[in-house]
Amino acid sequence: MFKLSSVKRSRTLIAAVVLTVWCLLAAGCAVNSANVVPAEYKQIVIATGSPYELGLVDELAKAFQKKHGGVIRCIKTPTGPGLDLGRHGLTHITMGHERAATARFAKEGYAARRTDLMHNFTVVVGPAEDPAKIEGLTSIKDVQKRIHEAKAPYLSRGDGGGMDILERKTWQDLGVNPEGQPWYQVSKKFMLASLLDADKNGQYHMLDSSTWALHKAKTKGLKLLVKGPPNEYEMCLVNTEKHPHLKYNQGLAEKFYEFLTGEEGQKIIAEFGVKEYGEPIYYPTVIPSKK
Repeated sequence: MFKLSSVKRSRTLIAAVVLTVWCLLAAGCAVNSANVVPAEYKQIVIATGSPYELGLVDELAKAFQKKHGGVIRCIKTPTGPGLDLGRHGLTHITMGHERAATARFAKEGYAARRTDLMHNFTVVVGPAEDPAKIEGLTSIKDVQKRIHEAKAPYLSRGDGGGMDILERKTWQDLGVNPEGQPWYQVSKKFMLASLLDADKNGQYHMLDSSTWALHKAKTKGLKLLVKGPPNEYEMCLVNTEKHPHLKYNQGLAEKFYEFLTGEEGQKIIAEFGVKEYGEPIYYPTVIPSKK
């Protein structure tokens, strides 16, 4: 599966992926003229972050391809830049967890279809001695208030993703601008790399429960301190009226969209990682799962 290294913001993502998408389009035009569609040209592009980094998209794609054929390619990107790829017609499907940003995307007419898909949770990890005394809190606002008051070391991702948007909004609600403060650092990296940096430097860090469940064994000095609100993942099928070139292979994109929200896709989401890690990694929207 194609992966573009993430967290170089929308402009870099767009520049790097445009050649791939237009090559697929050119290939599609060529094979359409002969009324033959070889399997290697049945390709669609998905834009998402942790669901790809943690392996869920690969699991879903494997099951889908076995049933329907085609190729599912993925650009690893945070929510905001992923929606920008959709605005520029560089992905068939977006998958992210920032409702306000996704709502704007849909209001602008870029989403032909939009649906809830699954969720995980916002968690905050930090040093076991917990100098800001946040353990057991459930409000992210209260968490960040205590970290600010304690001037405790904190690592932000600063990547424009759903978690970063939540964090910046919370600082704003508190009337706090942490940028430039000695206790506050920004990694400009994706979730796993940021978690490992926070562990190395003994910093508090906010991430999703899925990344923590899969990779907590890689950390030596961090402890799960806060389980916060759910991150509700939404999926959008990009509107081909905005980007007519996406009509090529749109049928495959629609099938994948329906597969993910159907019983088989939701079952894969519910069972993903449970056997290996002893707990759900994601919680599907359509079918019930244990929390």
